[in-house]
Amino acid sequence: MGRRGKSTGELLVDIVLWAERTGRFVAGVSQADFAEDEMRQMAVAKCIEAIGEAAGNILKRDPLWAEAHPEIELAEAYRMRNRLSHGYDTIDTKVLWDTANHSIPALSASFRLIDLNRNG
Repeated sequence: MGRRGKSTGELLVDIVLWAERTGRFVAGVSQADFAEDEMRQMAVAKCIEAIGEAAGNILKRDPLWAEAHPEIELAEAYRMRNRLSHGYDTIDTKVLWDTANHSIPALSASFRLIDLNRNG
């Protein structure tokens, strides 16, 4: 870990792991059930915040890597993290649902285009 924190590769792996958790939290759950399940909403929000935090760290610490991989929408993930963290009292469960079921899987799919082991 060291003074600088996690490497880009470690942060990318973190994003993948949190994305997988997100998928498990929404698997087999309808949007209506999600809207009624406060614990599931909080779990998904935490996952999305963690993804965004790691994305923000990559943007700050390794902007050249981020520029080289525009298919990994790090800035968008970081904006969503900020929205969840700072606008916690006005979160729309539909937006949270859509993020968990569309944006996060798209982010995960973009990782298939790169070799995480070469990016640390």
